[in-house]
Order: sequence, then structure tokens, then C-alpha cells
Amino acid sequence: MLIFLLCFYSFTLIVVLGQMEVTSVLISLSNLTDQFTLLSFKSLVNRDPYNVLSNWNSNISICDWNGVLCSHGSQRVVALNLSEKALEGTLSPYISNLSFLQILDLSSDSFHGHLLIDFICLPLLENLYIRKNNFEGLIPQKLSHCRSLQILSAGDNQFYGSIPQFLGSLSELKGLNIRGNRLTGTILPELGSLTHLWILDLSSKLIEGTIPLPFANLTKLISLDLRFNKINELIPPNIGSMNRLQELGLSVNALEGSIPDSLYQLVRLSNLYLEMNALSGPISTSINNPTNLRVLYLNSNNFSSGIPPALCELKNLIWLYLQDNFFTGELPSDVGNLVAVDKMDFSVNQLSGELPVSL
Repeated sequence: MLIFLLCFYSFTLIVVLGQMEVTSVLISLSNLTDQFTLLSFKSLVNRDPYNVLSNWNSNISICDWNGVLCSHGSQRVVALNLSEKALEGTLSPYISNLSFLQILDLSSDSFHGHLLIDFICLPLLENLYIRKNNFEGLIPQKLSHCRSLQILSAGDNQFYGSIPQFLGSLSELKGLNIRGNRLTGTILPELGSLTHLWILDLSSKLIEGTIPLPFANLTKLISLDLRFNKINELIPPNIGSMNRLQELGLSVNALEGSIPDSLYQLVRLSNLYLEMNALSGPISTSINNPTNLRVLYLNSNNFSSGIPPALCELKNLIWLYLQDNFFTGELPSDVGNLVAVDKMDFSVNQLSGELPVSL
């Protein structure tokens, strides 16, 4: 019996050790794959002024390389953060081999060329930051396979084509920034299904059409920036459904009509940019509802009638621009209550009265 037990435990130990060796070999092979991928990335970087990649060599564990973060157990690369390092070159398609990658941050560098990553192989990717580079071409369709993607920051590149319809299927997105590219066409109603969005930035100078009514579903949105486009017609009457909105940028478009009543119900607004449109009508007496309003740009529109005294109740205002409209009548007597104002302009209207010396 003793011999049997000794043999049994010996066999068990051999099996366990064997499994450990297999696991160790697999981890080692995986690390070699990640190492090869990163060295391939380095080989296509032709300018590294800060020598960020100087310790990327086989004598050092990849987990100790600058900008690389590995998981604790498998030692696989889960994050690559090389933002603002002035790196210049093209992006290696072998990045697709980093199958555990969750974060890729190359923002504010000088990468160029097409984005040839096979995103099908990156199912765990959560954050993709590539803004302020010179990437070009279409936004890759294969991004639709990154079902865990929460942040897509691809603004200020040279991407062209229309806004991809598949973006509306990335249901976990919290931040979407594709501003400052060469994207054309209209804003897709499908984006209204991204109900987890906090930030949406589509400012670019080339998008046209209207603001889709389904945007009212974006009730978690904190910042919406559609400035510098060719968006026309009315501000949606249901815009007040975005009740967490703190920043709304609609300036330099072709919007017309009056400000909808529901917009004044956005009580958390701090920054409102509506300048350089064709908006008209009076400013509502409900303008004081967003009590935290700090920045208000209404200039270069067709607003008329008098300036409501309620505007003077916005004690947190620091910038107020009402110039180049058709406002009439006396300046409100309480305008001196705007003690926090740093910049104010009422010019090119039909107003009378004088600003208090205190301003």
C-alpha cells in the first residue's frame, strides 16, 4: 500500500509539474508574440526625439519597456501608452497580435497612413486614442468587432468618407470624438442608440443635414459638440431630454428658428455656444434656469426684442456675447449684477443705455 501511495503521489507531482511546464511554455510563447509585435511597431517609427523606445530590446522584459503595461498573471500586454511622445512613422498592422490589448493610446503623435489594424483580433479593446495624428482613409469597418470599446478618440486626423453606420452598434461607447477630419454627409440617427455616451464631438466643418431627433435618447450626455458644420433647420424641440448636458456647442452652422423651450430646461448647462447661425426670436425669460451657466455665446444671429432681465440673474457668467443681433430697448438695469463677467459684448444691436462703471 505504501509503495502504491508513493507511486500515486509521484505520478500526481509529475502531472502537475508537467502542466506547469506547459503553462510556462505557453506564457513564454505568448510573450514572444507580444515582443515581436512591439519590435515590429518600433521598426516603423522613424522619429523618436525623446528616445522613448530606447529600452525596447530583447535584453529587457517587455513589461518593463516604456509605455507598456502587462497583466499580472499572463504577462501579456494590456496597454500601450505612447501619447505626446512626438513619435513619427506608420502603424504596424501586427498590433493585431496583441490579443489582450485593452488600451491603445497614440494621441498627439505624428503617425500617418492608413489604419491597417485587424480589429477583429482585438476583442478586449476598450480605449482607442489616436487623435491629433495624420491617419487617413476610411474609419475601419472592422472596428465594429470591438464590442467592448468605450472610448474612440480619433479626432484631428485626415479620415474621410461618411460617418460609419457601424458606430451606432458600439453599444458600450462612452466617448466618441471624430472631430476635425474630412468626414462628410449627415449625422446618422443610429448614433442616438449610444445611450451610454458621455461625450460626443462631431465638429468638423463638413457635416450637413439636421440634428437627428433620436439624439434625445442620449440622456447621459455631458458634452455635445457639433460646431463648425453645415447643420441646418431647427434645434430639435426634444433637446431638453439630455438633462445631464453641461456643454452644448452648435455654433457656426445654419440653424434657424427660435431656441426651443426645452433647451432652457437644461439646468446643468455651463457652456452654451450658439453663435453664427440664423437663429431668431426673443430670448426666453427662462434663460436663468441653468444657474451654473458660465459661458453664453449668442452673437451673430437674428435674435430680436429686448434682453430679458432674467439674464442678469446668472451670477456665474464670465463670458457673455450678444453682439451682432437685432436686440432693442434699454439694457436691463440689473446688468451690474453680473459681477463675475470677464468679457461682455452688446455691440451692433439697437440697444440704449450705458453699462455700469463696475463692469
